[in-house]
Amino acid sequence: MAEAIWDRFAARDRVAINFTLTCNLACAHCIVESSPQRTERLTVDEVRAALDAAARNGKKHITFSGGEVFLYPKPMCEVIAYGRSLGLVVDVESNAFWARDERTAKLKLEPFVEAGIAGLSLSADAYHVAYFPVDRTIMAAQAGRAAGLLTEINFCPSDQPEVDAAIKSALDAAGEPYLENELLDRGRGKDLHTIVTRRHIDDLPECTSLTTTVHATGDVYACCELDISTDAMKQTPVFLGNIRTPSTEQDEREHLVTAFYDPTSPIYFRRLVESHPLFQDLATDRYATICDFCMTTLRDPARLAALRALLAAVPA
Repeated sequence: MAEAIWDRFAARDRVAINFTLTCNLACAHCIVESSPQRTERLTVDEVRAALDAAARNGKKHITFSGGEVFLYPKPMCEVIAYGRSLGLVVDVESNAFWARDERTAKLKLEPFVEAGIAGLSLSADAYHVAYFPVDRTIMAAQAGRAAGLLTEINFCPSDQPEVDAAIKSALDAAGEPYLENELLDRGRGKDLHTIVTRRHIDDLPECTSLTTTVHATGDVYACCELDISTDAMKQTPVFLGNIRTPSTEQDEREHLVTAFYDPTSPIYFRRLVESHPLFQDLATDRYATICDFCMTTLRDPARLAALRALLAAVPA
């Protein structure tokens, strides 16, 4: 199995920029519900502002995703080069539609390599092969490695075991390692989840999603697990604001959310659930995911006030 290329950076050092929701595909599991009909897209100036903020706040790694970023090579290469000029490491995610053959894959990838990308993250699963064969993903990965890039292929299981097995067999035959990811219950993926298991807080994993994310709408979140409807997040500090109206409150909110999940922090959630009267009732409830717990907890104004007071009491 492969190792995730963005795991070479800590979550707090990363920024994900969802450049566009326009995609040439409309995969059944897409958490942001991108499609050819979606038109939301950041401008080059907005992305530059996001990259400036990232560098200013000590971030080290940028991942551009969509939608499909290879539909917009000129603006994408412009912002990639700008990110590199700020000293940021830049990766891109793609569905690999452009890798029709070895020559085409090399030509399509070349401008992105020249602009300065370091990594290429690709997808190979039943949801993508509904549109084109897995050979394109393999071709894209090979072109990336030939160009000196770190590459990864992400596989997501489906309800079609024979298709899943054929994809894995093709990847193995080509010598391509892959990451096996879970099917997320967000966006279109919600319709694919028929069974939801709810667990006590002790059985929930630590949060690994605290990567600052700039949505194609300009909204900024302290989390990379976005879907098309972010109403629940907007009722919590996980929503940092909009890139078009930056404020110091964005930094304060991000610090609070990050500290809530940091085991060394005075407001670490597991410690609070054990000892703080405003959080102890959470121990008896059950949650589908750590995100479900987050949205439940951080929507309460009294709990937020308590978190801010505890953070303020810590010597600088």
